[in-house]
Amino acid sequence: MRDEHANADHWRFSLAVYRQEGVAAHCLELQRRLGLDVNVLLLMLWAARLWGVAPDVAQIAHADETIRAWRDEVVHPLRQLRTRLKSGPPPAPDPQTTALREGVKQLELDAERVQQDRLAQWVAAQTATQTGQRASETEERRAVESDACVALLEQTAVRVVAFYEAQATTASVQGDALPNDPWLPLQHAHAVVMAAARVRTRTS
Repeated sequence: MRDEHANADHWRFSLAVYRQEGVAAHCLELQRRLGLDVNVLLLMLWAARLWGVAPDVAQIAHADETIRAWRDEVVHPLRQLRTRLKSGPPPAPDPQTTALREGVKQLELDAERVQQDRLAQWVAAQTATQTGQRASETEERRAVESDACVALLEQTAVRVVAFYEAQATTASVQGDALPNDPWLPLQHAHAVVMAAARVRTRTS
């Protein structure tokens, strides 16, 4: 039951952030330029809010590894198919293939929900490893340092961006998709952070 509550809380938080004006565009740019998994970014922002400390690089890598196979073998193929159906192959686009594309879009969203739920379970498991004293100290620090919410989320986003930048550079997957301006991904991430901070203020 606790895992179900964690999944629901994470899902509500993710939707509340993503649905704010402009956030989807910033997330899609991070996804396109770096191969950044938006679900992982939203998860880490939620985890930072929950823990009162920013997840470290090892935790980001572990979370990404937890859902990598599902993302690569299920979510990405559905996304590629949905994108392809915008313009072809013939007879697409037409009313019949547009309806098919909407069905694929819903499957993609359902697949991302599975991914989000798995990530929420990952956070719950990470949280459970903390001792009662550590958890108590975290709660107290979070209450005292509520004004530092944005700084905490910024630190988290920087680490997530750095992780995916390193992945993209090492694998040479993105190639010329990497931005010439090294600050551009952080600017996109900052917009997501500010949206996440607004959700935290409303729900705290």
